[in-house]
Amino acid sequence: MKLNLNLITFITLFFLSVTGIKAQTAAPAITATHLKAAQDFLIATNVNNQFGSVMDNMIKSSSAQISEEHRASYLKVMNTFITKYFTWDALKDKIAALYAAEFTEDELIKLSAFYCTPLGKKVSSKLTVLTQKGMLIGQQAVADHRPELEQMMKDEFQKDTAPAAKE
Repeated sequence: MKLNLNLITFITLFFLSVTGIKAQTAAPAITATHLKAAQDFLIATNVNNQFGSVMDNMIKSSSAQISEEHRASYLKVMNTFITKYFTWDALKDKIAALYAAEFTEDELIKLSAFYCTPLGKKVSSKLTVLTQKGMLIGQQAVADHRPELEQMMKDEFQKDTAPAAKE
């Protein structure tokens, strides 16, 4: 199943930053029509239908790091938790608010119109594959130059542990 780049990006950012979430002090006022335009955009990009699939894939992928004896329990707990708190219905307003904060209502309407066209649907269907291939290119670039990166890290870490020069 093809996954939507916007949803993957959101979920990745959520999991990477979940420990550092801080309350915003000045949330922009979003009108009901602006929020609706954002939800329509997310539906036009098929995020609503792919939400569960992305979560299932993330849970399965993360379970590979869990010992075999605890994997079934891990999957059970994660699936229960995700089903309870991390569904499209539970988060759609918050996700839509993210987009509404970044795009005007008019921009969201235009984006939705684009993603409903054949070209927009093609773009949406290709983004995941292109993103995955782009990540592989990046991973290969790091692998090709890994010794240099390791040396740079070693040199920098040595600076951190070197005694401070006396003045």
